[in-house]
Order: sequence, then structure tokens, then C-alpha cells
Amino acid sequence: MVQAQALTKSMQTDEDTGLPLVTFQESGRESLGPRDVLIRFLAAPINPLDILVLADVYTTKPHHYLRGEPIMGYDGVGEIVLRGAAVSDVSPGDIVIPSKLGMGTWRTQAVVNVEWVHKIDQPSNNTFAAMMYSTVAPGFLLVEDMCNLRPGDWIIQNAATSAIAQMVVQFARLRNIHTIGIIRDRDVAEAESVKQTLHQLGSEIVLTESEVEGNAEIGSKPVKLALDCVSGTSARRLVDLLSTGGTFVQLGLVAERQGQLPLDATNRSGHTPTFKTFRSKPQMALKSREEQAHMFNGFVAQFNAGELVLPPLGLETILWNSREPEVSSERIVKAVKRAQSGRLGQRKQVMIFI
Repeated sequence: MVQAQALTKSMQTDEDTGLPLVTFQESGRESLGPRDVLIRFLAAPINPLDILVLADVYTTKPHHYLRGEPIMGYDGVGEIVLRGAAVSDVSPGDIVIPSKLGMGTWRTQAVVNVEWVHKIDQPSNNTFAAMMYSTVAPGFLLVEDMCNLRPGDWIIQNAATSAIAQMVVQFARLRNIHTIGIIRDRDVAEAESVKQTLHQLGSEIVLTESEVEGNAEIGSKPVKLALDCVSGTSARRLVDLLSTGGTFVQLGLVAERQGQLPLDATNRSGHTPTFKTFRSKPQMALKSREEQAHMFNGFVAQFNAGELVLPPLGLETILWNSREPEVSSERIVKAVKRAQSGRLGQRKQVMIFI
């Protein structure tokens, strides 16, 4: 029988970079309690959130350990293999995703209390399901919960190539809300290619950072919501482009990194913007467990119907073959190191378990 495998946070750091190391471990099957389920994981992404957890600067810590080391991974999708005697709300063959952060999804299988999972309808793509908690849901909540948006309103966002930003574009489009995307400066040909992709996704206007200043086209739009993932000068430009009574939202990952928003008397403070910080965990907690499950199944239905698509910019598949532990270990550890490097324009990596 193939042993269970997991990626854990090592107590050691890389001698050259000082970054935390991860450990590929094998283990036997855990015992199944009456309220437990055995999950076989199908896919799990490597999110920016996971890198913050590795660096020990994120507030929600991993809840599951293997040989004293925390099991990494906060998002993913799996299939129920076995259930405990007191479990009746899920059955073998059901597809599940995490119901809260800290589950430890970077492993081939797991035994967890059934309260750790949401049962979802059958998705047509496991990668989409694996990204729902930390990518799709934040995109939806940013459009739905941050302010009272109406058809015809405008959203502006920087870091527009991020996976969450690409979901914002799609959820806004479904409500007839317009989006302006700001991308980092890059080679002209590459910038045009990115702009074309975001236009096709539904973003009406896409500009590089250097094209924003003094742009008459976006200066005339009724921008009701500004979403900041960058901070600094880029964030200040977003504040300046807000309409009277607009809302500026700094995403939680920026706040975790203590990003700065430089404001002074030259800013258009007379248009009375509202400033907010968004973090998905407390925002999600405003919904009951039943409401969350309904929301996730809504995403599955929209994706299966073709109303939502995977972010077309920047997804890379990393295969985790449990029958080839040495090869998989090398491949996965390299993927985590790439994510830790923080290189601009890096693709979101999704581990596929085979």
C-alpha cells in the first residue's frame, strides 16, 4: 500500500536565503474517530497566504501536525474515502473543500473532523474547486460586500493579473459592473498580451502603472470601489481616482506585510472616501456554515455552466504522484521555493495529486 505523504514546515531555514524550509514526509494511515472522515486530496494550490504562513507572519496558524511539524496548505479539494460511525452528512465519493483555514491540504490524504469540510456539488474541474476558498470566494466577497455597487458602477484594482483580481473581473461582469485593471510596467509586447487577455475576461480598461497618471479616460469614470494589493504610490493613485463617497479597500495580505498608504494635503480628501481592510477569514465568518456551503455550490454551478472560468493568466500545474515519492518530493519542494522567491509575475502553482 502507498504511504500517505505530506509537506510540512521544517524547524530549519535555508542557509543562503534565510527562508523557512519545507519537509516531504511519509506516514501511515491515522485512526478514524466517530466524527472523522478520511479524505483523498485531488488538488491544492500554493497561495501567497501559504507563503505568509511559512514565514510565520500570518495570524491563523496550521492546526494539524506530523512528527511535530505543521502540515501546510490552506486551500484544496478532496474526495471522501471513509467516514466515522457518527458521520451522516457526507458519504464516500463526496467532494469536499476546507470549511476554515489551517486544515493542512498539502498532503495526499488526511483524517479530520467532519466539521473541517464543506461538501460541494461535483465540479467539472478540480483546479477550480481547489481555489474556491482562498481565490474565488475573496473575489466574490470583494464585489458583493465592500460597498453597495450597482450596474454601471466602476471598480479599479491594481495587481490586476492576480488570480483574485481576475475573479473580481468575472463577478463584476456578471452584475454589469465595469472594471479598470492596473498592471505593473513590463515589455510593451507582453503588456499588450496581458491587456488583451484581461479585456477578453471582461475588464473594460487595462493600463500599466505608468499609464495611469493623468489618464483622462479613467479620470472621468464613476469609480465606487478601489482594491489595493500593492500599497505605496500605486495605492495613492487609486484613492485619487475614487468618486465622491467611494470605498478604498486594502487587501489583507498587504496589511499583513504592513503596507503603507501615503496621503497628504494634495490628495482629494474632499471626496470623503471610506477606507477598509479586507481579510477573507473574518468576512467569511459573517456567513453561517449553511450560507457558506450555498455560496460555494453557487460557484460550482456558475463554473460548470461556463459563467466563470479559471484565471487565464498565470496557472501552473505541479504533479504530486504518490507512487513516485522521490520525484514528487523534489518537484514540490522546488515549487514552494519558487513561490517563496516572490518574483513578480509568477504563476499560481496548483498541485495535482495522482
